[in-house]
Amino acid sequence: MAAHPLDSLFHPRAIAIVGVSASEGARRSAFLGGLLDQQYQERHPLYLVHPRASEIQGVRCYPTVLDCLGPVDHVISSIPRVGVDALVEQCIAKGVRSLHLFTAGFSEAGDAESADAERAVIAMARASGIRVIGPNCLGLYVPSERIAFAPNQPKEIGTVFGLSQSGVNAIEMLQLAERGPRFSKLVSFGNGADIDAAQLLDYAAEDPDSVLVVAYLEGAGRGRELFAALKRCAAVKPVIVLKGGITATGARAAQSHTGSLAGSGAVFEALCRQTGAMLVDDMEELHDLAVAVSSGLRHVQGGRGILLGTGGGFSVLSADSIARQGLDLPELSEATRTALREYIPVAGNSTRNPIDATFLGGERLEIPEQVIALCARAPGFDLLFTSAEGPPPPDAAGGRPEERAEDRRPGAPDPDAEARAMARAERARSAAVYFGALQAESGRPLAVIRRGRDPVSTRIFFEQAYQHGVAAFPTVLRAARVVARLLRWRASREGLPPLF
Repeated sequence: MAAHPLDSLFHPRAIAIVGVSASEGARRSAFLGGLLDQQYQERHPLYLVHPRASEIQGVRCYPTVLDCLGPVDHVISSIPRVGVDALVEQCIAKGVRSLHLFTAGFSEAGDAESADAERAVIAMARASGIRVIGPNCLGLYVPSERIAFAPNQPKEIGTVFGLSQSGVNAIEMLQLAERGPRFSKLVSFGNGADIDAAQLLDYAAEDPDSVLVVAYLEGAGRGRELFAALKRCAAVKPVIVLKGGITATGARAAQSHTGSLAGSGAVFEALCRQTGAMLVDDMEELHDLAVAVSSGLRHVQGGRGILLGTGGGFSVLSADSIARQGLDLPELSEATRTALREYIPVAGNSTRNPIDATFLGGERLEIPEQVIALCARAPGFDLLFTSAEGPPPPDAAGGRPEERAEDRRPGAPDPDAEARAMARAERARSAAVYFGALQAESGRPLAVIRRGRDPVSTRIFFEQAYQHGVAAFPTVLRAARVVARLLRWRASREGLPPLF
């Protein structure tokens, strides 16, 4: 099969940054920091272009792109708009294949002169076969090629393809790593004057490294092409879309942000419905849905759930959240309730559904495992919502080391803080392994709610749960919203080939 026209964009053999600042703290030094952090220079040549500096952060500088010693595939521009025409001429002479314009001040400025300047730059580049990302964007994140647009971005290679008209929202997309999923590629494309959403979706459909596509879009330029590309991509991979500018106020903001004409929210909703894409309301839901379709929860077939809670008030509010999403919590069969009563005291607890068992996680560590397993295997249900943490690993004394705090004055240092943190982390890993095994053995999708106050062990649990195929969420509401969205999406795809 012939390579896609955009394939070289994601695999540059040499990069030059034009306009990098000699000050490490400057915003324009972020691209250099990202490439150095990913160690791009250990695999391919990295050049810096600066009119006066001889070296920045240990990387040699050259006066112009033409002075770089070897071929340059990809150029990142951080210079003011006034110098871009001359830079494009240098790129043409150097044989550059792609140009990323972080440079702003083009069509998003909202005046005719700026829009004309953008069209002129794109026309000049296109005439010589140079593809342009932007203007007004963060560009590429490709961990397999050690490319990032800032330091401290994940180095692990994943299977999610992302595209975003907003740089800030591209960074927000990367926060998905805290829940487990990692990206194969992510493109912040800003104004999309050359490479736009339609072309990126077309590439994502064919990309063998990507199994899920997430997109943040503001404008709907080239509507026919966008419709065709979205339909083609959604036919072969799950596509999650977050649309900015759905309201009149948001549309005005989109116009000033990326120069995009946002279009009617109703029209875009129809576009997603007709193409088989999943339209979400916010970045939080995009994250949650990406976790769900990457886990065993994607196999949920209906809205009949069991809720296993730890506390009456929690169960009541959670039941409301589930019902508001159009899901159901039918009563358990008498046989299942009878089996549960062997482990759940009648006083102060419920075995009807929700199952309120406030003692879970108490001294009898074997009880949670048996109660959760009974709920996971109960006949006539589609999924299990559970806030229980699973059976924690006991220490040698048979208790939970992270909970045996010694008496000490308020504010006094905890001599066992490190041991407690390690115990919480191990407990999180153990719970994730347990839920993964339970889901695989029972064949029932799980939505596990992790309400932990410790951010470190909570993140460990989310990542480990994802690795074991389990969807974990911070709240029941977010889990229920995603399940309802998945069920509506599956119903809307009637007649289309199943994706999972």
